[in-house]
Amino acid sequence: MRCDIIIPVWNQLALTKDCIDSIKRYTDDYRLILIDNASDGATKGYLESLRAGLGERALVINNEENLGFVKAVNQGIRASGGPAVCIMNNDALVTKDWLKIMTDVLYMAGDIGIVNPSSNNLGQKPAEGEPIELYAEKLRGEAGKFVELGAAIGFCMLIKREVIDKIGVFDEIYGMGNFEDTDFSRRTVKESYRCVRACGAYVYHRESSSFRKVATFEEDFRRNREIYEFRWGRPKRIAYILEPCDDNTLRRIHMGSLKSARDGNWVWYFLKGGEGEFPLHSNIVSVKIPDKNFYLKAIFGIVKKKKKFDEIFVGNEKAASVLRSLEFLHKAKVSCY
Repeated sequence: MRCDIIIPVWNQLALTKDCIDSIKRYTDDYRLILIDNASDGATKGYLESLRAGLGERALVINNEENLGFVKAVNQGIRASGGPAVCIMNNDALVTKDWLKIMTDVLYMAGDIGIVNPSSNNLGQKPAEGEPIELYAEKLRGEAGKFVELGAAIGFCMLIKREVIDKIGVFDEIYGMGNFEDTDFSRRTVKESYRCVRACGAYVYHRESSSFRKVATFEEDFRRNREIYEFRWGRPKRIAYILEPCDDNTLRRIHMGSLKSARDGNWVWYFLKGGEGEFPLHSNIVSVKIPDKNFYLKAIFGIVKKKKKFDEIFVGNEKAASVLRSLEFLHKAKVSCY
């Protein structure tokens, strides 16, 4: 199944070459849709050479000015066809079988709407000095496995066409870029799709995005965050101090925490004895605490965190009372589950 790979380009000739060379080396069935955001002469010449060299496998769209990442992506989406499209930054490096593994995951379930690969962007980092492809080879044994994400990241997003048909393209209110991918993810999840990471696919991101060179980057970032949080709310941080409990209570807690995570919030499980179940989701984190002085250690761990929790759920009324007395320190609403 041919996939359209959409890559906005604004200069960065060396990085762009490396990105496209890796695609040509490690990808079987694809078409490049390259959006040139008024690049310099050398970069423009390189893109034109791809058009000549790859023929129908390369479409180049030329803009007379830099329209930013979001509008360029939308240009590519509108020019694309097929059941899925892949959005990619021009400073990414793909590895063997990356697209096949991602595509297999995309169609493993009807409610999977967006797939990210494993990446240093998402915490999967080669050891210092370890070749990227050697690290990627280790991960390929995880092909077919995925982990649900709170939101997909736009450096490499494989999107089902039906998602685009249902929710539309990226919102151009986000200008040059930042938060457009998170907003797109929230809209996707609202339509009952999931964003996931394909564990066995690996794409390295060199994170030297062109739009960071724009003079108004910091101002634009703050503006876009305000737009996003006005629409979707500020992400909450929620803690469960969890000791063994009956199945119905545990099921209710898991359902609540998974819904919170899917809404873009962050959930911590403080687990008594260091063991316990919790939903598998990128936004759900477990903290293992030994049995001895469990509540004391859990409360201390919550209070000392620099980033404060918004809500704390605890099963022990005495511990809840202690936490309420310390509200001036942790700032959170305390409830019993």
